[in-house]
Amino acid sequence: MKRNWLLVLLLFSFGGTFAQLPDDLICAEKANILHRIKGRGNSTIYHGYNIDYHRCHWLLNPKKNAFLSGSVLFQFTVLKSIDSLGFDLSSGIQILAIKRGADTLKYTRSGDAVYVYIKNQWQINTTDSFEVFYQGNPANGAGFGSFVYDNHKTGPVIHTLSQPYGALFWWPCKQTLHDKIDSIDIFIHTDKTLKAGSNGLLVETLQEGDTNHIYHWKHRYPIVTYLVAMAVTNYDEFTQYAHFVGRTDSMPVLNYVFPQFKNTAMEETKPILPMLRLFDSLFTRYPFINEKYGHAQFTWGGGMEHQTMSFMVNFSFDLMAHELAHMWFGDMVTCGTWQDLWLNEGFATYLTCLCFEYLKSPDEFRYRLKGMRNDICADPNGSVCPSDTSKVNVLFNGRLTYNKGAWVLHMLRNKIGDDAFFKACRNYLGGSNLYGFGYTSELQKEMELASGQNLSVFFQQWFFGEGFPYLKINWKQLGSKVKLSIEQTPSNSEVPFWHINVPIEFRNKTRKLLLNFEPQQLVANYEFDLDFSADTAIFDPNVTVLSKASVGGVNLDKIQQDEIVILPNPGSQVFQVVSRNPSLKMIEIFNVLGEKMGTIDLGISASKSLYVDASKWSAGTYFIRINTENFVYSKKWLKQ
Repeated sequence: MKRNWLLVLLLFSFGGTFAQLPDDLICAEKANILHRIKGRGNSTIYHGYNIDYHRCHWLLNPKKNAFLSGSVLFQFTVLKSIDSLGFDLSSGIQILAIKRGADTLKYTRSGDAVYVYIKNQWQINTTDSFEVFYQGNPANGAGFGSFVYDNHKTGPVIHTLSQPYGALFWWPCKQTLHDKIDSIDIFIHTDKTLKAGSNGLLVETLQEGDTNHIYHWKHRYPIVTYLVAMAVTNYDEFTQYAHFVGRTDSMPVLNYVFPQFKNTAMEETKPILPMLRLFDSLFTRYPFINEKYGHAQFTWGGGMEHQTMSFMVNFSFDLMAHELAHMWFGDMVTCGTWQDLWLNEGFATYLTCLCFEYLKSPDEFRYRLKGMRNDICADPNGSVCPSDTSKVNVLFNGRLTYNKGAWVLHMLRNKIGDDAFFKACRNYLGGSNLYGFGYTSELQKEMELASGQNLSVFFQQWFFGEGFPYLKINWKQLGSKVKLSIEQTPSNSEVPFWHINVPIEFRNKTRKLLLNFEPQQLVANYEFDLDFSADTAIFDPNVTVLSKASVGGVNLDKIQQDEIVILPNPGSQVFQVVSRNPSLKMIEIFNVLGEKMGTIDLGISASKSLYVDASKWSAGTYFIRINTENFVYSKKWLKQ
């Protein structure tokens, strides 16, 4: 084989010995979603070039320690005539040399910024290259791990996770959301008993001396810096093949898993194949069809959408769907600023819901949306647009960036219809955004073009606006006439009024009718005819509106006919027990297991009406035993 002798010389002549990390770092708990890192957005340094190609050599051995030696070749096109070009590298990593052909270049360092100099200027639009040789113990725990040295049950592991600002902690790079690497080759030098996973295709495994192998991964699609990754441990592997709708081709799905999980992983990963087919048919062709998709197991408590090979703690249905969705939304088209991160995470969260809708059942789809809505509405504040992109806990906020972002897409889909929504998504992924960067304004434009609707108010409210609307809905029916009032209270004063559709379904035992209302003021009143006698009214039965709502009402005819009525039924927070004639003495409430939830004894204060607070009860069916002056009645009440 042909070896890079300059790399070998530098790695060993500069004393690249392995230094043992303390045990408390090896066994440390993984970073979680609230972990803060050194605040850093798009690099403040002037890079001065567009990246055309990287060739990376990384020498590491997790069986010994976390020490990393390597070189990164930069091939680039100069943006303007200048005598210095910049790149990003943590100040804690040692630079051994920077070479331009046979020449050693001078450089300066300022914090995490490195500037490389030549005697004469680099000229605009010219192409050139230099290679950075470096070594060190990368900071463990920067970002969501950045560069992690850890142990699983059967061996040590090193993995990277650079989003959002962690790439510079372990490799010299252009850390930015303004440019993608056009092409990359990654050579991972490690112990021959281990395997190394990375982006693209494994094109060769070369022997290096008696103890090492070199794993050569080649990726020929544009890739943003934070998605470049590697993972090294004693992996077992297996390959599945995805077959796409309307095509005869197939694509490998390569799985690198910890040996102790191989048998279970082979079963658990089977749903990835229909997921691939689903996204491929709903959106665009799988973006990296000429290479692969795959998983590499790691020890961080989640997953990361490294391009063509997601790193996963396990292979749950949700996690696989989420990380796969990123191949379209986040990898092929990457958020153009960190304020637009919801275009990555909101889409991935919503596409996970689509897997429940298309591959499981509509009921599971709606159940999942309800859970997300409850999470969002647990706090009256917060917008999808992050308030501070330097803080990971703000940027990667599960309630807002993920769940509320997904709900914005869900409401948008219901507002403009499936045909326009999916057409707009396909157009957003294509055109000038293809393998590039996307922005919220561009998504809005595509949604407007596909639907013919002006969506300025929608995006102003739901992307920039904080909170959501509270709705208090009351209705009365007498004969065929229904009077309905809808009172809105915004959860946050930043949005004084939410322009939303309010779907309400009127029901009895044999009939139901879904009506849609679009209030134009905080309190809206309606009168209309209903050709059946309703027992109850239900807000948003199909789960399409991000709002917290209470529904109260009464059918005056029913009260005149029935001895005992529970209103509303189904309900949510509070229900009313109404007696037409005998006074209420006591009620007892039981759950479906027959366990008594509570007793209300009115004693001498007998009344014909009482209210019961059910706000702390779980959703489900409850049985109400009602004692009056003369009889005992049994009624059933459903909490939504």
